[in-house]
Amino acid sequence: MGALATASNPFQAIYLSHRMSSMTKQPRFVTLSKYPPYRSGHAKQALWNNTALAALTGAEQHQVTYCGVSADPEDDAGAGVQVHHVREVRGNRRVPDGHLLRAVTAELFSVALANDIDVINTYYIDPHATIANRVADALGLLGRRPIVIHSIEGSDVLESVCEHLADGSAGPLFGDVMRADVLCTVSHYTAQRFLSGAEVVGGARLADALAESIVLRYPGLPPAAFAQPDTDQLREFRQRTGLRQDSVLVSTLGRLEEEKGLDTLVAIAELALATRPELEFVIAGTGSLGDQLVERARTVANLTVLRNISSHDAQCLRATSEVGVFPTRVIPGFIETFCVAALEYQA
Repeated sequence: MGALATASNPFQAIYLSHRMSSMTKQPRFVTLSKYPPYRSGHAKQALWNNTALAALTGAEQHQVTYCGVSADPEDDAGAGVQVHHVREVRGNRRVPDGHLLRAVTAELFSVALANDIDVINTYYIDPHATIANRVADALGLLGRRPIVIHSIEGSDVLESVCEHLADGSAGPLFGDVMRADVLCTVSHYTAQRFLSGAEVVGGARLADALAESIVLRYPGLPPAAFAQPDTDQLREFRQRTGLRQDSVLVSTLGRLEEEKGLDTLVAIAELALATRPELEFVIAGTGSLGDQLVERARTVANLTVLRNISSHDAQCLRATSEVGVFPTRVIPGFIETFCVAALEYQA
């Protein structure tokens, strides 16, 4: 990680240094992420980080998720990491909205309390910063307040900040973010856009205060991402999935959602049918467009759709592909700023 600015708030630095030095030698983290592992890039990154922490500390790490329940057994995360999923959201007739957020808050509090959690780590500040702060405050009343790390992602800035400066809802989010013991951003671009929004809300003073505390946290890959399947494994994968052994494979892997621009790849496959017979195309992943894409593939002979793909098959797909394609697009209410899948293909 790299610092965005050399200056820092001395009070926060002393406080955090004291908290860190008094923490156990085997810190237990709980990471709050939207999806279970392997359902999205950020949830996968959370699992990688937790797995590495478990290996480094010898302590079990935890992940709280609340969206997109999957039957994939790999979402259990394996040894060293326990995934807790919000399975019941109970309403309250006196309160018209916010039931899911309350359920997530309750799950995070229960996990942190039951497992002696030292650090709460968020992926995406909206709405996770508010939830993490609230849980940390509640645990503090019991004398067990954990360190809080807020991680700002690209779409955090574009959807939750930039699009909501005029209506005022971005303002309280900056207040939630500034309460973190450690504040991270996924890239220098994300940090600069976030600080620009802070200047609009609170002037240069607010932007400068945030800049002094931000740390860059670049996305990375685990060692397993660099493992190369052998020739027999690749041959077996192609045979089992109905791909020709000698085809030139063009593929994409990720959420099967509108923002991924998958219709672009389908259109390319249709164009290639008559002119590039050596090409085959694969769309792999899980999402709401799965049924539609499977139906479309029935009419496009050189297109295969692989749903709920395992991590082993995903690695084989990347290794046997000549080209990885990620035609993401802007849709109303969502901007896809970066996809971890592109890093995985490069590995």
